[in-house]
Amino acid sequence: LGPRAAVRVLVILSSESPEDFELPRAQRQDTSVFHASCAFRKFVSMGNSPLAGCSRVITCDPDYELNDEHRSSMQQHPEAAAGPATPQLALRIAYAPIEDSLGARKSPFSMGDEVAVAKLQKVPGWDPMSWRQDRAAKQQASVNPASKIWPTPEEARFGWAQRFWAAKVIASDGKGGFEEHWCLLQVGLTKESRDIEKVKEIIQDASDTASYAQRFNNHTARAVGEDPSQVPCVKVASPVACYVIDSASPEVAGAGEAVALTFFPANSITKFLFEGAEDFLELPQAFFHFVSWTSGGKEMMADLQGVQDDQDILLIDPVVIRQPQMGVADLVGLVTEQDGDSAPEKRFNVWHPRCAQLCRSFDPQRRSAHCRRACGVALPTCGVGGA
Repeated sequence: LGPRAAVRVLVILSSESPEDFELPRAQRQDTSVFHASCAFRKFVSMGNSPLAGCSRVITCDPDYELNDEHRSSMQQHPEAAAGPATPQLALRIAYAPIEDSLGARKSPFSMGDEVAVAKLQKVPGWDPMSWRQDRAAKQQASVNPASKIWPTPEEARFGWAQRFWAAKVIASDGKGGFEEHWCLLQVGLTKESRDIEKVKEIIQDASDTASYAQRFNNHTARAVGEDPSQVPCVKVASPVACYVIDSASPEVAGAGEAVALTFFPANSITKFLFEGAEDFLELPQAFFHFVSWTSGGKEMMADLQGVQDDQDILLIDPVVIRQPQMGVADLVGLVTEQDGDSAPEKRFNVWHPRCAQLCRSFDPQRRSAHCRRACGVALPTCGVGGA
């Protein structure tokens, strides 16, 4: 689609009819004019030049409250204040496989939906989301092998360079009207990372985490003898993969590129499990242990972050570490290694320094901390190295 291609997006105007709204003549040239029908929906042309003089096309109150649980308003970022009050991106949902479940909070968007990003803001409370890529970059530059605890590119997307925005999204409510959602917009830093297959890896990590979370929540309910709906749960905020079908902000993402969008109306995030020095919270710590235990050491969670409401933990952008297939050199290393724990064991012991009471309901001996790999298969206790 070209920069002036018509795309179906949602535009909310004031109560005046579309005929009452007209751009000044000086702003018409080289600029796409936004119109709307009386039902507030029409094809909209989005050009390269921002409609800086238009104050009636979608605007956002910087003091908009994100949700009931997070009463403090989102801080207005200088970049957002200086930006045009026009739709920034038009998106089409291309991949949305995660359904509502005991382990996932379903996205309000479905495959094929077309939505408008009305406003983009930087959120200071989301800065910790970029810590992982900083740690991975420092490790890559380090010459000390003992410090290499963060996942490698072969194991996970942990070190991907990404940018994060709060996005005010306007979407159809399915009843002829419109609804607004505050979302997390994830955009890869490089053009190569804004490919749909790369973005699908974000969704796959969330999907796998949600599957583990459902099993964990069911286990927790059985352990305490309660209905799953009555016990604290771990859930994942479900992302969707989107194509940019037109853009007034090419510095963010251009037409034809792919981004991830997650409904996440919170103005801060908490690191529940990252470096091992976080405040110990039983539910996410036990969930981390559960994934390592139930996968037989083949997979491990990294960087559990999100928000906690009155009962549940809601995770955002979780990373799954998948152990790569072993080669000949790795098998030789199993025989010759005499100098301590493997990288997965180091991670387990550093990130999960002690077990919660809940951990003992499925792994009372903490054997997940001593996982060994034999013949390319990870096993909790295989006899290698005294495990």
